Amino acid sequence: MSVLTIVEASKQFNVTRPRIYRAIQKGELTTSLNEEGVQVVQVQDIIRLFGNQKQKTVSKAVRDTVLDTDKKLIQLLEEQLKKAEEDKAFLKQQINDLRKDFDDYKLRIEHHPQTEQRTDVTSHDPVLEDETLQIEQPHNMTEKTVKKVDDPAQQDKPTKKSLFSRLVREILK
Repeated sequence: MSVLTIVEASKQFNVTRPRIYRAIQKGELTTSLNEEGVQVVQVQDIIRLFGNQKQKTVSKAVRDTVLDTDKKLIQLLEEQLKKAEEDKAFLKQQINDLRKDFDDYKLRIEHHPQTEQRTDVTSHDPVLEDETLQIEQPHNMTEKTVKKVDDPAQQDKPTKKSLFSRLVREILK
């Protein structure tokens, strides 16, 4: 059999001490003394007289406030998650675009058609022949003979370049 002191019983069952003392005086509760000489009452008698132990009561307003706060927090977290997923998808797309651009540039760098540098006999200007650069010339122009320059020392010498050849070089860069 478990017993409680009067102070413990008043705290656990949410009953004032004077009310417990009145119940003892009326004979509704029986007391006994423990080893220390303190009055104790049996838990069964307290339950019979005052009901179950006090339950923590939470008002509906507090409960509703907590629910509203939880709902707002959940909504905020869902919005943050959605934004993070959108950012992730955007960044993945950016990475894919950069990889594609990188591969395109890599192909451009790796694919250089061989250009032969030839010197025009009449003007001593180097003439580039390239598959990518085809210039149509009128048929009535006289053809010039072009000879290939084999001397590497002559190729390294700076020569006077025409405006058109300089523009073509800048465009092809």
